[in-house]
Amino acid sequence: MRGRTTMCSGTILHVNAVGLMADLEVARERSLARRPFVIAREDVPRAVIQDLSPAAYREGVRRGMLAGYAQKLVPGLVIRPPRFELYREADERLWALGMEFTPLVERAGRGHLFIDLAGTSRLFGAPEDAAGRLRRRIVEDLGIYPSLALASSKTVSKVATRVFRPSGFAVLMPHEETRLIRLQPVELLPGIGPVLKERLTLLDIENIGELADLKPSEAEALGPRGTELTARAAGLDNSPVNPELPEKRSIRSAVTLEPDTSDLEVLRVHLRRLAAEAGFRMRKDNMGARAVRLDLVYTDGKEQSASETLKQVLVRDAELMQCVWKLVQRLACRRVRFRRVGVVFSRLSPAGPELDLFEPKESKSIRLQGALDRVHDKYGFAALAPGALFAAGIGTEPFAAQTPGRALAYGDAGW
Repeated sequence: MRGRTTMCSGTILHVNAVGLMADLEVARERSLARRPFVIAREDVPRAVIQDLSPAAYREGVRRGMLAGYAQKLVPGLVIRPPRFELYREADERLWALGMEFTPLVERAGRGHLFIDLAGTSRLFGAPEDAAGRLRRRIVEDLGIYPSLALASSKTVSKVATRVFRPSGFAVLMPHEETRLIRLQPVELLPGIGPVLKERLTLLDIENIGELADLKPSEAEALGPRGTELTARAAGLDNSPVNPELPEKRSIRSAVTLEPDTSDLEVLRVHLRRLAAEAGFRMRKDNMGARAVRLDLVYTDGKEQSASETLKQVLVRDAELMQCVWKLVQRLACRRVRFRRVGVVFSRLSPAGPELDLFEPKESKSIRLQGALDRVHDKYGFAALAPGALFAAGIGTEPFAAQTPGRALAYGDAGW
């Protein structure tokens, strides 16, 4: 048994329940097993598809597509209304099953878990045996067949589940990890979306191995995370499994005002920047916030805080700033200068489903936010600054220092 454990590439297990919502529907209605069907709300205009069956995918249907368009594309397409309580309970059960093996279980989105099986061999045998037992428990309890991969890092195990999905089980040995991921399409690497994929295609980079072979100077040209991406493409990832629940994580940002000020417009400019920085960090991980807190420190040392729990996930700079400014109006009643201001965005959760449900009238601001993020990603966050920073004549030094001759300003419409 010890020999088998040393032959295993690692102890990081990724559980990838592809199409969890659709699989749960099939588990409860077997007649859907071979039929093209989608999960979408029919009681709202321009409803979008939240999940779909493999048969629907083969017909060209995709998540985020309008349900009405999908029906025209696939005559006879079955639409099932979402049952969010069912999906939530299944996701909780999936997490609970992982916790039966170890407390080191990280939630990575609906139907996704990272599990560190280090130190469990005395109870459950070699990591590959424990992974196999967990897979059987998931099938028995939930009636779904997830993809599982065991490797030495979160990146390699996640790529492997994407390779062997929808229901594969891979145990990678040390000499197999690099060879496996190098041959895969570059879009299977976590962190590469459509925009970066298009940029890599222009550079004639099609697989992960070609990305891993980039020189440091070439990697930096991809954007602020280029070096990180090339390292992960080479299988280098020492990030630990984080058992902290996503809703307990937070994004914090603060600034000391120099000089102290009582001007609310100056305060607004600084808060715009803090909201933009926090929003960018959250969107990079496809997360949004359900709670926000504002912290103010005055010249006389007095501190005040105000917080608000949100009804929906906030992800874009404008809506984050709008929420923060409401808190300012609740607090800024003292006739004393501000010395320090900070914001905390917490109760983080995946932003994908909420983004799909944005109303059409918001499409312009969504496109604008995407454009801003692409510039930040390519040239760094400091390359683009709200025009109000320059208009007020404050807070521009970091931008000028980091991007000499290259910092641009953009308008603040809607902020």
